[in-house]
Amino acid sequence: MKNTFLIFIVLFCFMNCSVKKHYLSTIENIKIFPANKADSTKIEAYNDAGNRQAEECFKLKNVICIDDSGNMYLHAQFPKGVYNFRIILFNNFKLPKDALEGENRIRITVGTNNTIDNIEILKYTDENTKKAIEDVFKIKELNTWKSAKIYGIPVKEQFEISIFIKKR
Repeated sequence: MKNTFLIFIVLFCFMNCSVKKHYLSTIENIKIFPANKADSTKIEAYNDAGNRQAEECFKLKNVICIDDSGNMYLHAQFPKGVYNFRIILFNNFKLPKDALEGENRIRITVGTNNTIDNIEILKYTDENTKKAIEDVFKIKELNTWKSAKIYGIPVKEQFEISIFIKKR
């Protein structure tokens, strides 16, 4: 009887203990923009030339016109893809023991030199979690991006990702 009661108490404690877990959201709010005015001017010139060519082509009869202007944008790339970025981030993020539940939102800017230019923590659950996020982005493995490009011109790309903390 005592053993049964002891087992019941141990099981009750295990069931009521909460373990905090974290997981990542998808990448959201992606924006690509020129790093400076000179690059912006070049990109606008390419766009204008492409638009003029497309207008002239569409005026012709019995000609197939292809508008491939959307193919001139190349997003920032992480080695082995964004999935690998998320895995490295997830595996290296050290969740504080006293972390509060909720969403932690980060804005990342990949610069024109194949590196992260800026990390901005937009929302965080507590100061310890904010510090853990800042620390994880200091590791070399997360700073190996290839810059986004428009018409072959390196540009900045900005995106947001969330780290959610929940009790299980």
